[in-house]
Amino acid sequence: MFNLKEIKILLLSGFIIVIFTSCTSIQYKDELVRAYYNLGNSYRDLGKFKDAELVLARAVQIDPSFYSAAYNLGMVQILSGEYKKGIGNLNLLLEKEPGNTLVLKVLAWGYYKNGDTFQAIAVYRKILNIDTCNPDVLNNISILLMNQKMYSEAYPYLVQREGLGDANEDMLYNLGVAERELNISSGLSWFESAYKKNPRLEKNIIAYINALKPDRDFKRIVSLYDDLITINPEPSYLFEKAFILLTSIEDYENGLPVLESALQKGYSNLDRIEELKEYPDLLDKDKILSIILANPVKTLSDDQAPPLKDLEESQTEVPVLSVSDIQG
Repeated sequence: MFNLKEIKILLLSGFIIVIFTSCTSIQYKDELVRAYYNLGNSYRDLGKFKDAELVLARAVQIDPSFYSAAYNLGMVQILSGEYKKGIGNLNLLLEKEPGNTLVLKVLAWGYYKNGDTFQAIAVYRKILNIDTCNPDVLNNISILLMNQKMYSEAYPYLVQREGLGDANEDMLYNLGVAERELNISSGLSWFESAYKKNPRLEKNIIAYINALKPDRDFKRIVSLYDDLITINPEPSYLFEKAFILLTSIEDYENGLPVLESALQKGYSNLDRIEELKEYPDLLDKDKILSIILANPVKTLSDDQAPPLKDLEESQTEVPVLSVSDIQG
């Protein structure tokens, strides 16, 4: 059975055939192209990008000056993974409309999906020369620069985008990372804001914990580890919680069971375990050593639990292309 959208497509296909077979006058050319254009957009909306490409290519073949069809053709080619074809068609369109920011945005996204990060950055900069406060472009260029660890170049775009309001959690998180890496601040306020936006995202919690450590707010840190462990009971999270409870808060009643749980679940960072064993002034050192001896590390590998700083580092994906038309 066909759904409603597919029925509409079949009806529209029939309309195209009627026009194509019965109309010989040039006055019907625009109607024929528009029919192909609408059919292509319907295929696109159904996620049938290859079908959309064939139909939109026909519209462009009939009328190369119909820029909306050419734009959508480049878009569906990128959406279908035909990045080079889409990039080529969009560049042809830009030869006619070099300042069209809609086309430039899709082109930049196409370069990004094709792995040409620096080409994408260059196109985003070109857009900002035309539209200096475009929030989507400020967001995307800052993400690309942050993923390349080009913090000094990303930071002005991050600040500008945040100043426009309604910054999302990734923007707030990236501001924290940039300020920390550039030694502007610890990033604490930004990481806290990112955490409040999404308290269930691991990297937000980890970054917030790392920023809190210099202030020695250990009770808050333990509470954040509880959040982490609720989301993902990783042995490394359990061990770090136990480490703070035993060394900084001296809460042995709660710390010892957490330590035992971390070791039983396979925590294997021998350096960190040794650091706990050698920590000065442990009040209940014998119990800690007995738990460690009773739960020996079974294997030693290069995949030992990494520091939280490493766990925090993960690339942010540039948002998916917005599927929209130039003329609707």
